[in-house]
Amino acid sequence: MIKIATILIILFLVMIMIGTLMVAGKSDPGYGKKAKNTTVTISAIYLFVGILAVAGIAAYVYLS
Repeated sequence: MIKIATILIILFLVMIMIGTLMVAGKSDPGYGKKAKNTTVTISAIYLFVGILAVAGIAAYVYLS
């Protein structure tokens, strides 16, 4: 059980890092205007991955 939880945590952290790098890696001359959009996008990525994590835990508890 600990092994599966560790694998899920690592997977979700990698997904968050990749999503953040994809958004933050874009350079734009109008950075001031894009800062709010970038923050909203990163927050949406964190929310989505958090929901996936909770769903994964719920599915694991339900199936075991």
